[in-house]
Amino acid sequence: MKQWQLKQRATESDSSKVFPHLPRAISEVLVARGLDGEDSLQCFLNPPHRLPHCPMRLSGMKAAIQRLQRALPASNPTQQSGELVGIVGDFDVDGITGTAVLVEGLSLLGIESIPYVPHRVSEGHGLSSESVKYLADQGVSLIVTVDCGVSSVEEAALAAQLGIDVIVTDHHVPPAQPPEVTAIINPAVPGDEYPFQHLCGAGLAFKLMQGLYKIQGKKVPEPLLELVALGTIADVVPLVDENRYLVREGLERLGKTERPGLIELYQNSGLTGKPITAESVAFQIAPRLNAAGRMGHAADSLRLLTTRNAEEAAALAQQLESQNRERQELTRHLDTLATSYVEGLEELPPFILFSNPMMTPGIAGLVAGRLAERYQRPAVALATLEDGTYLASGRSIPSFNLIGAFNACSDLFIRHGGHAQAAGFTLAAENLPKLEARLNELALSALDGADLLQVVNIDAAMGLEDISEELLQWLGQLEPFGEGNPRPTFITEKLQVKQTWKMGAQGQHLKLLVTDGRRSIPVLAFNRADEWSEDVKKIDLVYSIEVDYWRGKKQTNLLAVDFRPVER
Repeated sequence: MKQWQLKQRATESDSSKVFPHLPRAISEVLVARGLDGEDSLQCFLNPPHRLPHCPMRLSGMKAAIQRLQRALPASNPTQQSGELVGIVGDFDVDGITGTAVLVEGLSLLGIESIPYVPHRVSEGHGLSSESVKYLADQGVSLIVTVDCGVSSVEEAALAAQLGIDVIVTDHHVPPAQPPEVTAIINPAVPGDEYPFQHLCGAGLAFKLMQGLYKIQGKKVPEPLLELVALGTIADVVPLVDENRYLVREGLERLGKTERPGLIELYQNSGLTGKPITAESVAFQIAPRLNAAGRMGHAADSLRLLTTRNAEEAAALAQQLESQNRERQELTRHLDTLATSYVEGLEELPPFILFSNPMMTPGIAGLVAGRLAERYQRPAVALATLEDGTYLASGRSIPSFNLIGAFNACSDLFIRHGGHAQAAGFTLAAENLPKLEARLNELALSALDGADLLQVVNIDAAMGLEDISEELLQWLGQLEPFGEGNPRPTFITEKLQVKQTWKMGAQGQHLKLLVTDGRRSIPVLAFNRADEWSEDVKKIDLVYSIEVDYWRGKKQTNLLAVDFRPVER
């Protein structure tokens, strides 16, 4: 049972006084989000400070640019070409897009680079000794990392021994003793005074290019914004301040992209001719880009984003489509097994750990995420590697700091890292019992007395008659939606269910036609078909609103967040 929570920071009359010219429901949404008048609204929609922020405000930027300038072809007249630069990015969409930002940005300045994306299983996250040695053999004299490297002390030392300088761009929390490198570009570094703390890896790669181009007296190429938007949305960082700016600019570019790979992805995901939104990136484009790293090698997604060959793009897009379907099927199967395992326990533990021979490192995070959401407990899914060690991904709930708990168990891990809500580790099999006991002890202490019901936040109550064109236009102005700026949710009570359909390859989705007696409107409930009972005739519905285009025709759908039967 989920807990529905209608935000009541202001009464209906109060919100109407604050924004008297807006639809009532939009006024309640704005007041519930802390906006208290026209000035705060305009500040949110169009921030008064200049965006994007000056890259030189990042503490490591000056040293990084000075080093990159030495790699330019013109920096040494005795050389016909500049230095060869290695770019090491992580294997998720953030790392892939950030790597593409640097490859393309440096190329346009005449700097040749070799991109390196590690294999999820054989190498794992971050800068590795394998990547350093490989790039050294290729003649690289400078490595720039993307979305990784801030904890790579030994790998940076190896690079120095091999005569390679290292620039780290990473948004993860740095350790007490960061690596000794040429520069670290990370607003989380102690003492850094950059005004915005939530750029992702691709965002920081873009800041590096923005700074380098500025010193060269040039404007940073606009197509790079497409890549930044993809990485920012996929990495689920807050879409406020500079991220909001970068995503809005990038989405506009994505709608008219000339990248053959993205054009093919749009075609495969049914987005051709439709507006590209933050949500279409998050739920349709990003999963396909991530599929390569989950089921194969993420380097294929990097090639898809950067190729200019239409035939290669089509082949790569089709490969990702197949891998994404395979990923969906395996995730569903393992989710079923994980649920059966938890339901079979005598009692629900404070911390859920689940392993299965079918588990793969690429699927583990997805399974852990579903467990955490379903049971409102921190959860870890473990995949067994060929040498018997575990490679695990964890997901958490807002009231439990996952990386903090992993740090408290650091003596048990081979390696670990991540964030408060998503983290992972590599573990020797013999340490699993100790780890399970310690994590459950930590979770029991942290969550003691906490209300662990999943909360469904509701911005405003309204009737179907309130869904007007003006309301839809205002919702459009509040985009892009995502972390830090979620799509507004509404509640309408006692809706009559006129028709129901099951959709999807396995009939896992549900479509309803509901009415309040005056207006009828379709409702889409994804992955909720198994919760529906055919004898339900009336529901209370929590939903968001989606404007879709089908064969060129605009239509409004309600996207079910949750529903409850109403007793007749």
